[in-house]
Amino acid sequence: MKLYYEWGTRQVNKRSEELCGDNIAVSRQKDSVMLALSDGLGSGVKANILATLTTQIAMHLLQNNLPLGEVVETLTKTLPVDRIRKLAYSTFAIAQFFSHGTARIVEFDSPAAIFLRNRRLHPVIYSEKSIAGKKIQEAVLDLEYGDWVVFVSDGVLNAGIGGVYPLGWGWEKTASFLEKHTHPDLSADDLADKVAETVCELYAGPPGDDVSIVVIKVRRKLVANIFTGPPADSSSDEKAVKRFLRYGGQHVVCGGTTAKIVSHYMSMPLEVDLDTMTEDVPPIAHIQGIDLVSEGILTLTRTGMLLRSQVDKKKIQFQTDGVSNLLRIMLKVDHVHFIVGQAVNPAHQNPELPHQLDIRIKVVEEIAEELRKYGKEVTMEEI
Repeated sequence: MKLYYEWGTRQVNKRSEELCGDNIAVSRQKDSVMLALSDGLGSGVKANILATLTTQIAMHLLQNNLPLGEVVETLTKTLPVDRIRKLAYSTFAIAQFFSHGTARIVEFDSPAAIFLRNRRLHPVIYSEKSIAGKKIQEAVLDLEYGDWVVFVSDGVLNAGIGGVYPLGWGWEKTASFLEKHTHPDLSADDLADKVAETVCELYAGPPGDDVSIVVIKVRRKLVANIFTGPPADSSSDEKAVKRFLRYGGQHVVCGGTTAKIVSHYMSMPLEVDLDTMTEDVPPIAHIQGIDLVSEGILTLTRTGMLLRSQVDKKKIQFQTDGVSNLLRIMLKVDHVHFIVGQAVNPAHQNPELPHQLDIRIKVVEEIAEELRKYGKEVTMEEI
């Protein structure tokens, strides 16, 4: 069983400060997601530099496969201490979430992680150890689909201090709020937004402390399989369709000839929906059991153009044309797998057509490059 980790982050600067005194870094590796959240002592430029230094050192060491214990030891020996107040210049929480279902968390002077399962607070059992004279809290979590893990900086717990909550929102009230809002349909980004919005309301304006939130949602990986272009050898049509349908996740067909092949081998009618046609984009069609059927090269080319110009997700949310449908699917999933047929379409070799219509594979490769910039995993096979 492999778990997939979706994350969302939000930061709000302390009032009157141009820079946040906290820093967040999150990175996905082959089999894990790593994160570091650091709170620099004080606020402003100096705090920002120290917090950023902390997260960057931590992430660099983790990405180079240094064990978490050694990362913490390096940080505790490297980070300076305020001579007068005898406080570390930055605190931190570091975590590594593994796809096989465990997570390791280490914290130094930072609020404890909030672990939720089935919309209920789940206990985190910490052990304490001393590294380079600093007390470090460490925990190992066994995770399941539907779990949430939330990290916050002190600015969240201090919300409302002296006002709605004389002593601040606090850890328990923050956890109680999260219990009410960890709905399975909510994204990690949405939850981070909700927490940040509530914190600002409790401060009744710009926060009196830097606010940082990291939300990890544990779920299944979402995959879209896109079949475009007939196989180079027409005798492989049936084999290609069976392979395409065998993959888990959503199924998309791009291309009229490809759609006819899929329709034939599924024994399902191909029905064109003319109401979805626009000036720029040919209509979509429907095959029962397929999530989206669109025209091929024109739709893919237009999709690539919109990805390059930064898609306005709200703008395409309710549009019915082929490009909007395809973009919605691509941007909602984590992994896009292309199956690209190598049969030559004579129409694409017409010298009077724009250069971008020359070869299907080039258009797909350009889309793949853009999708990776959106944080998507992309794989491709040619048939």
